[in-house]
Amino acid sequence: MLNNLELKIPPVIVFVAALALTWYCATLNVMPLPHPLRPFGFVLFVAGGLIGVAGVVAFRQQRTTVNPHRPQNASRLVDGGIFAYTRNPMYLGLVVGVAGAAFIVRDASGLVFALITMAYLQRFQIVPEERFMLELFGDEFSQYCQRTKRWYGRH
Repeated sequence: MLNNLELKIPPVIVFVAALALTWYCATLNVMPLPHPLRPFGFVLFVAGGLIGVAGVVAFRQQRTTVNPHRPQNASRLVDGGIFAYTRNPMYLGLVVGVAGAAFIVRDASGLVFALITMAYLQRFQIVPEERFMLELFGDEFSQYCQRTKRWYGRH
């Protein structure tokens, strides 16, 4: 039954829902954070946006699809630029953005929603995408996975 959720909800909708829930919890003062951390939130939010945009730009430069519902339409494996550091910069950017929002609205519930967003994307977006990538690019994708971590870092 859970497999029915694979590649169904656009990641940006998950992001917007997490932001909305973070804002709502902040209005209720669920898990308040101190005011001095607010600038850090803006830095994180902007960094998340830049990470995500870098991923989109890399896909566009390589002329491959950015459509998260059609990973099977990928025309090439992108492993340079930001993709040398994370296999999922667009999703990493969304998660970092939600974490940043937690500090902006000063409520730690956003950090919980960032983790939930990360878990959702991992299970219902990334895992099925990686199945398609392995099918499409075989050993080239396997080698890339051995070099670059899913969320961030090199092996």
